[in-house]
Amino acid sequence: MILDSSFVETYSKKDEIGSEYSGYKEKNGFKLHQIIDYKTRLPLLQASTPGARADVVWGLKLIRAAPKFWDAKGLLADKAYDAEYLVEETKRKWEKIKVGIPIRQVRLSKKPEKLNNIQGISNNYNIKAGIRSLVKEFLNKRTEIERYFSRLKRIFNLGEEKTRHLKNFRANCYMVSIMVILEWVSKNSILQALFTRL
Repeated sequence: MILDSSFVETYSKKDEIGSEYSGYKEKNGFKLHQIIDYKTRLPLLQASTPGARADVVWGLKLIRAAPKFWDAKGLLADKAYDAEYLVEETKRKWEKIKVGIPIRQVRLSKKPEKLNNIQGISNNYNIKAGIRSLVKEFLNKRTEIERYFSRLKRIFNLGEEKTRHLKNFRANCYMVSIMVILEWVSKNSILQALFTRL
């Protein structure tokens, strides 16, 4: 599974009901938070929120909403999801899962009186690394969700429809996810044969 979010600017490029200003993007908009399946590139879970909501908080909500019976072998996410409680919750839900979330670097203060304990930083890194899979080839698979979100915006016009407000953006997100699933079904000849017989 791959977890990430994508910011979408409001259609009017102004403040709308349910939108929030993201200082990082310097725009008003909404966010689509999703977990996708790595093999099929299909959406598994999603949530739509105002644009300034924390990725790690909504990532945890999606993890908690996921069924325990899923045969989840790995979870990939970027540094925005670097929180021990998210990793622990994921490992509690699926015991044998590999979690690939890069560890954020801790910045040292330039003022001598405020220097962090370098040994403490090293120990913190080692503790975090001990329960994660930080193999480069595994972590590089995260780029799939970036291509996925890019495709949603380019091909399926996510956020480009003349929709206003969070409620309509949420409906747009569900419609786009349905279109992705239908496209996948139409390419899979076995499933296509099954659905045409029903």
